[in-house]
Amino acid sequence: MRLKPHTLKIITIILIVLALQSCLVTKEYVTPEIEIPDNFRDFKDNDSISMAMMPWEELFEDTVLRDHINEALTTNYDAQLALQDILRAQAQYKQGKAGYLPTLSLDGSATSSKFSGNGIQGLQFGGGDQGGNPAGGSSRIEQYNLSGTLNWELDIWGAITSNKKATAAAYLATEAGQRVVRTALIANIGTLYYELIALDEQLFIARQTVEARKNSFDITQKLKEAGREREVAVQQAGSQLKIAELLELQLELEIKTTENAFSILLGKSPREIERGDFRERPPNLNTSVRLPSAILRNRPDVIQAEFNLINAFELTNVAKTEFYPKLTLGGTAGFNSLDASDWISSASFFNDLVAGITHPLLNNRKIRTAYEVAKIDQQSALLEFERTLLISYQEVADAYLTYNSITEQYNVTDEQVDFLENASNYSLKLYQNGFTNYLDVLIADTNLLDARISLINTRFAKISATIELYRALGGGWNKVIAPEVVTTETSEE
Repeated sequence: MRLKPHTLKIITIILIVLALQSCLVTKEYVTPEIEIPDNFRDFKDNDSISMAMMPWEELFEDTVLRDHINEALTTNYDAQLALQDILRAQAQYKQGKAGYLPTLSLDGSATSSKFSGNGIQGLQFGGGDQGGNPAGGSSRIEQYNLSGTLNWELDIWGAITSNKKATAAAYLATEAGQRVVRTALIANIGTLYYELIALDEQLFIARQTVEARKNSFDITQKLKEAGREREVAVQQAGSQLKIAELLELQLELEIKTTENAFSILLGKSPREIERGDFRERPPNLNTSVRLPSAILRNRPDVIQAEFNLINAFELTNVAKTEFYPKLTLGGTAGFNSLDASDWISSASFFNDLVAGITHPLLNNRKIRTAYEVAKIDQQSALLEFERTLLISYQEVADAYLTYNSITEQYNVTDEQVDFLENASNYSLKLYQNGFTNYLDVLIADTNLLDARISLINTRFAKISATIELYRALGGGWNKVIAPEVVTTETSEE
């Protein structure tokens, strides 16, 4: 079928007008401006380099810990579920990209129909006697068909383009979501690992204390038998021994429950966890804390929230286009014959070309409701994006303040241990020379044990604060995605 020249001109003008009109229907996404302070609280130096950009392999120097993290990134169930979310969104994005393409269907059939001789179709196709009167006979007709149907919806209002951008944003949001899981997993593994090492160190000190207090209890008993000490000193020494033994039992239980939690992060049943020996190699992190003003853009949850906003924005565009008519082009071509021998031949060829336009008039308010809901979803996504930014700012500020405070606390506690070690030694010498009673020795020894445990806890708190700051800054995936514009092409790998 050939269209006349003036018909082609009319169609061309209509398409140009509709294309220009489509610019007024859909809008381009622009990143919202949200007021976030340029500088973090109590931070004086905005450096262009951040520990968030440091690969986690460089942050953690312990090779055993690195092996655990590599294993967890593969076997952890949260990480595996996040990967499934990515694959699901990737499939939906592929579907969104295919929106520009026409649909093509192929239909082939061979039909053999037997009609009643007393019916209209039977009479029409030869049923009845030669005089045209029904005779109660029957007729059979065979028909062979092979055809293809092509349909193509023109993207005159930008609905297909917006839907493609929406699916791309959803796909990138799931990628960012996987990085949220990855960052949290690395932080959790690192924190539990160093917690186990801290507990090992505390248990080592507790066992040393138990042995020392056993000796002290035995000596006190002998001194009492020799008349050089009173019974109250024996009872106090025994009480201090039981305190140390109780601490040892508590630490052994805490180590096992922490190992169980660590095992779950690895996707395994509870088991003993391999770790470094603090006595051979003290725990250490490669820290370099710097906070540029725009560091929040590296956080995967912030990136995910903005991609969710882009997705909601583009779906609002799609919903808006439903108010406008749709233009489709289509056609059917194939072979149709009543005789199988003439099925595929030029005489059996047929074709139809169709150009159609549909416009909604009355549909029980479904289109308007869908558009209003889409706008509400977009506003909700915007509020979620703003909230995520504010929360991320708070987490980074809290983590940075905690890191600095714990660092100072560790230095103070370390000095306190030095003082208490001297006090314990002096009180023991005074007691041995008869210048003080045994109670002063026990008090000094108890204070020293508490301070040593506190020092270990503070050192672990410092490491934990460093890891938390690394997580809060968005570290652990070492790649920045700029969601300012969702491109028409997104990696499918």
